[in-house]
Order: sequence, then C-alpha cells, then structure tokens
Amino acid sequence: MKLNLIPVATAALFSGSAVFAGGYVAPIVAPAVLPVEVIEPLTWQGGYAGVTLGYAFSGDDEVGIGQGNERTYTTPNELELSGANYGLRLGYRWQRAGGSRDWVFGGELGYEGGDISDDFTTDGYSAENEVNSVLALRLKAGPLNNVKNTWFYGILGIGRIDYDYTVYGTEGVAGAVDINEGQTSTGYIVGLGVERKFNTNWSLSGEWEYHNYGKDHLEDVNGKSTEATPDWHTIKIGLNYQF
Repeated sequence: MKLNLIPVATAALFSGSAVFAGGYVAPIVAPAVLPVEVIEPLTWQGGYAGVTLGYAFSGDDEVGIGQGNERTYTTPNELELSGANYGLRLGYRWQRAGGSRDWVFGGELGYEGGDISDDFTTDGYSAENEVNSVLALRLKAGPLNNVKNTWFYGILGIGRIDYDYTVYGTEGVAGAVDINEGQTSTGYIVGLGVERKFNTNWSLSGEWEYHNYGKDHLEDVNGKSTEATPDWHTIKIGLNYQF
C-alpha cells in the first residue's frame, strides 16, 4: 500500500508546481465606451432683433440756385453728408440647402437716426442738410460658409428719409434766397455684408451700404429754387439676437 501512494504524491507535486509557475492571471476587462457628443450646426432660420452703429461718408449734393425750374447759378461748394448714426432692426430669415452650400435670405425693417449732415458758407450763401431719420425695408440674401457659422450676403432695399434743408443768402450773384424746408424722400439702398454667429442666439455683423434719395425741387416764397440730392455711403456694425 505504501508503494502505491508514491505515484499519487508525485503527480500532485508536479500539478501544484505548474500552477504556481504561471503566476496570477488578471481578468480581461472590456474598455468603457464613452458616448459621442453630436454638435448640431447653427441654424439661421427665425426672427431676430438687433442694434447698429455706423458712420456715413462721401455724400455728394452740389447746391445750385435758380428761379423756378431754371437753375441759373451753382455755388463753388457742395454738401457732403457724413456723420455717426445708430439704429434698431427687426427681421426674419429663412435657410435652405442649395448645392454645396446652404443659403439664407430674409427681410428686415430698420430705423436709423443720428447726425448725418453737412453745411457750408461761401459766395454770400449758406447751405445745410441735416438728416433726421431713415426708415428702411431691406432684403438680404447669400450663402453660408461650410461650417454654417458665417453668412455672406447682398443687400437691396428701399428707404424713406426725413431731413431739413436750408439755403440762405442776400448778397450772392443769384440774388436773395431763403429756402428752409423739412422734407421727406424715398430712395434705394444697395450694399454688402457679413455676419458671424457666436452661438445659437447671438451674432455680429458688418455692412457697407450706399443710400440714394433722388432729387427734390425746393422753392422759397419768391420762386428762388434749388435741388436737393441727398446720398451717402455708410459703414456699420450690428449686434443681433435670434429668437
């Protein structure tokens, strides 16, 4: 019986040695899978409101004095409208896919005031034009960039201005004149702009515009006349909030 125990003990010894020789085997743990955050592109469709701050420059209104519809005398100077202006705007935009880019278009109602004006005194005459306000309806359209956070657009609009126009003098070669009128005129607006969105609601814009309000014939009580031709360029920045 003792001899039979030897093979069993030998087998147990070798079996234990094999287990200890391999050491501790760590369990395999699968790596954690983190959720992927999907960032939705910014949308431009919807209503918005904003404020603007700008500067008008390079107006060109050559002042002439005539009798009735005849302009017989032109002064050696002109009214070059310029000055700071501020405004409020309210609009709505639509966004549509088109080719490789999305397109945005919409309408905007704006009101602007400030100090767009000019005056001069020469050859016995003084003249002044002061723009009190601008009410405008603008259409804007253009493409977005690839990541849809920047909009490039053209501007086409119609504007109505309220302004005060004065031409006065008693010693010039065209005779005495005393024109002092408040006037309203309708004209056109063209321009270019770019707008950048910071987040879903807030964006910043920069725009160039040209305003032209045609020609208004003005007369005093004695029939002395002039033609007001208000126009100007303007550069402005704006801050918008999309609802």
